[in-house]
Amino acid sequence: MDRRACPFNVPIPLPADGKILEYGRSIQPLNDTISRRSIFSMSDRSNQGQGGEEQLPPLDPNFRPLTRTERRNLWLKEYGEQDIALQFWVKLAEQTDQEFPVMFQMHGQLVFGQMISTLAYARFHVELYEGMYRQEDPDTADFLREFYTNLVPPADQPEIGPAGLPVLYEYVHLRDITIISGGHKTKLPYWRGRVSAVEAFVLGATTE
Repeated sequence: MDRRACPFNVPIPLPADGKILEYGRSIQPLNDTISRRSIFSMSDRSNQGQGGEEQLPPLDPNFRPLTRTERRNLWLKEYGEQDIALQFWVKLAEQTDQEFPVMFQMHGQLVFGQMISTLAYARFHVELYEGMYRQEDPDTADFLREFYTNLVPPADQPEIGPAGLPVLYEYVHLRDITIISGGHKTKLPYWRGRVSAVEAFVLGATTE
C-alpha cells in the first residue's frame, strides 16, 4: 500500500483503551515557535458561494449558549474527576517545556514514558508529516500542520478561563513509551491520553 495514500495509514491502538496512537520515525524538532493559525482558516471550497464568499452553515434554532451557572456546574463535575497533583505536573510541562519520567496506571495497564508538553508532541508530528507529504501532497502537509499546531495551548493562556473558573488540562503527552499489559511490552514513540483516565501515577518511575 502506498504510504502517501492516507495520512493515518499507520495507527497503533492502545490495548483495552480504544485510543489511537500514531507511529513515526525519529526526526529533528521544529523551532520552539510554530504557527498557531486556526485549522479552519484553510480554504474550504465546499463552503464558498458562487461569488467566492464563504457561506456559514445554518444555525440550529434550538441552540442556546450555556449559562454561567451551567458552565460552573460542568467545571465542578470535571474538577471532581481530576487528580490535582497530576494537573500540576502537566501544567509544569506545558509552561516550561520540560520533561519528567513518569508511570501511569490506567485500565489495567502500566504506561511508562517521559512527560512532555503539547508543543513537543506537535513538533514531532509536524516534522514527520512534512517529510512524508510536502513534496507530493502539499495540501495534506498543510492540513496536518494546521491540525497539530492547533493542539498547542496559546503561550499567553490565562490561569482563569472566560467563565471565571481555573483552566484544567484535558490531555497529557508522553514520548519514549513502554506499555506493560498482561505480561507484554509495547514500545511507542509518542502518546496522548486523557488526564482524567489516569488512575494513579508515579513520578520518576522507569522500566529499568
